[in-house]
Amino acid sequence: MYNPQKLMEEYQEFEPGEARLSAIRQAIQEADLANDYSYMMFFRYDYACSCDDNYLLYLYVIFPEILEFFESHPEIQMPAFCSCTAAEAVNHIFSRVLDCADFFYQISVSDMEQYLKKYKSFCLTHGYSLFVYHMASARLYRAAGDKEKAMHSLHEFRLMNRSHHLRDAETVAFEGEMACWYGDLDNLLKAGKLLETRYYDEYSLIFQYGRLVYHYAVRLHDTKHAEPYFKKMERIRKKQRMHSCYFADSIVYLVLTDLQAAWSFFKEEAPYQSLTYTPLDKMEFCTGAEIMMRALLKLGKKNVRLRLPSKLPYYQPDGCYRIEALAEYYGTEARDISRKFDLRNGNNNSIKEYQLFLNAVKHCIL
Repeated sequence: MYNPQKLMEEYQEFEPGEARLSAIRQAIQEADLANDYSYMMFFRYDYACSCDDNYLLYLYVIFPEILEFFESHPEIQMPAFCSCTAAEAVNHIFSRVLDCADFFYQISVSDMEQYLKKYKSFCLTHGYSLFVYHMASARLYRAAGDKEKAMHSLHEFRLMNRSHHLRDAETVAFEGEMACWYGDLDNLLKAGKLLETRYYDEYSLIFQYGRLVYHYAVRLHDTKHAEPYFKKMERIRKKQRMHSCYFADSIVYLVLTDLQAAWSFFKEEAPYQSLTYTPLDKMEFCTGAEIMMRALLKLGKKNVRLRLPSKLPYYQPDGCYRIEALAEYYGTEARDISRKFDLRNGNNNSIKEYQLFLNAVKHCIL
């Protein structure tokens, strides 16, 4: 007999990941068969919320179902215990879909433009802010190489913030993000100062310091100016018990300054970073990993011992790896993903970024 509460209890027993997602999908199927509209919506929403960083692509599989169901049944009510309305649930997931879209080359620019158009209409209809809309638009057109549209979206973002008297860590961090991509050091530094003082937020600061490490170490090869930001970033990251959000940038800085520290950092982070399913994160990991391996080759080393997950296609049970083979594998993966992003974006910016990272350490690698 169909029992939605029991189905929910059953899938909540699983740890987050593939098993839980499969169990929620089963719950969705049973709710569909029972024509239980309330749980048809809730289970899909819970599935989307369960798509963590390693399963983000699944979010783009379930979201069209959520949006289509809501558009067909705008009066739908969530179960009584649920703290949000159906419209709030859609807004939450829609915002996340837009926020994470640039992580995936599989989502075309034209598809993203359609999502943005629908999201703007949804926000205007249901009274939600266009905050996420303007940020996602700026990121899309930045990636697509259309600076005019990107800066127009940034301008609209600023106008909206002024009219709503909105100024917080998230808005400042986004200003810093855009300044970083367009080489605007003055505004990048300004954003950092604001996050350190008036809008203090440690999570935002990790990314802000990472952008400054990128600007100085990767773009300018200036480790002296990168040093304080790297140290601040690592201090907060370790305090928050987070894995590195700037893996390749950190590898560049450490290879340039302390190869032993770079190797220790790699061994600590690689077991986690190597398992990512998100293309943008995988591209970053492979770029940093190739640099690390090529730096070891420069020293004349041939083999290394590593504890890597058994799920990896190049896993060795004895933990002994040929450095040259790893360098070739990581380099091929990084270039392949870069080209796929370039195909999606209609430019060659990703492969140029890959080359920028390697050029930053060209005297330290083989």
